[in-house]
Amino acid sequence: MKKVIVIIAAALMLASMSANAQSLSTILQKAAGAATTAANNATGSTKAGSIINKVGDLIYSYTGASNKVSLPGTWKYQSVALALTGDSDIANVTGTAVATTAEQKINDTLAKFGFAAGSVTFVFNEDLSFTCNVGNIPLNGTWKTLNDGSTVQLQFGKAMKYLSMTGELKGNLTGCEMMFDGGKFLSFMKSAMSIVGSASSSMSALTGITNNYKGMKIGFRLSK
Repeated sequence: MKKVIVIIAAALMLASMSANAQSLSTILQKAAGAATTAANNATGSTKAGSIINKVGDLIYSYTGASNKVSLPGTWKYQSVALALTGDSDIANVTGTAVATTAEQKINDTLAKFGFAAGSVTFVFNEDLSFTCNVGNIPLNGTWKTLNDGSTVQLQFGKAMKYLSMTGELKGNLTGCEMMFDGGKFLSFMKSAMSIVGSASSSMSALTGITNNYKGMKIGFRLSK
């Protein structure tokens, strides 16, 4: 991880030194390319994803580029995405050491029953229907975006007890993130685990992890 951070810092420095008449937008985009390559070579998808998203947020902030997402298409699940909010010292932080550790623990727990990178897909159709494929089991529903595309609503069908999830939707350098209230995410996982026949111990472990963080938002990190 230290090596990746050094590479990112070096990329930013080199880009600035050779800037001349280049705009800040161009500088950041070049640095982001180098950082993305470095992050992809990092150990663990969660660490890589956090680094890439930090660079992406920087680009969107300084360049004014849109991070809106066009959902129709097939998306592959990469990892959970987690944000900590509230009144604590780690309020409103994504990708801190605390959040990254929590993400890794949750990823490890979910992987035990097949919810791992590449093994889960979301197919969003133009007619606003969608299918979440967990292994060979399809979980169907409908989707829509709200608030000019910054919010996504997933409405599952009977198999998921008509669970409705509304959360933040934003793009990043490798795809997008859907962030929901921690309780809603746990409800989704509880139903999904039941359908795929996972042991209740997995749910207990997941609940135990998430109970340690107040005001947590958690969801899916996806890529096309």
